Amino acid sequence: MLPPARPEEVTDLPEDIALLHHFANTEDLRGFVAHGQRLTAHDVLATPADLERWLREHDLLGPGEPVGDAHLARAHALRAALRDALRQDGEAGEVLLDFPWQVKLTALGAQPVVCGDPVTTALARIVVAALTVTANGTWHRLKMCPASDCQWVFYDRSRPGRARWCSPLLCGNRMKTQAYRRRGATQTP
Repeated sequence: MLPPARPEEVTDLPEDIALLHHFANTEDLRGFVAHGQRLTAHDVLATPADLERWLREHDLLGPGEPVGDAHLARAHALRAALRDALRQDGEAGEVLLDFPWQVKLTALGAQPVVCGDPVTTALARIVVAALTVTANGTWHRLKMCPASDCQWVFYDRSRPGRARWCSPLLCGNRMKTQAYRRRGATQTP
């Protein structure tokens, strides 16, 4: 089975998890061969037009809203912070993201509201998704593959929630084989 070419090819994810998964994987660092198909690293959000298209495809932005370089820089910072937080190696630090928040109080409770232009508000919906999955206890199921030539963000569907690799048959096998070869090379007299 080939790995997904696009994050949107991964289906059956909870709504907020899907948004985070799709956004984090707009930076695709995979650079290996899988079943004869070469995966090459690329950035889906390379230009403001790319960001505009992605936000529209994910129903976060309406038509006619201009997306500029500052928005793209904010999106890249948000994505980097999200990916750092999802690393399994424990090297993620704390990141403060600058969004203009207010809190709306109603009879149903408190709700964060972003006070900004439509693009900033669209990006803030990704932050709200991260807060939601943290609050509902599903954040720990969203992980980044530790293979240096992969780093694909995946949703851990395993029962105990301890999956390490995005694909045990691809990345897991590749990394274990490399470790085995390194051990063999150092043990040879």
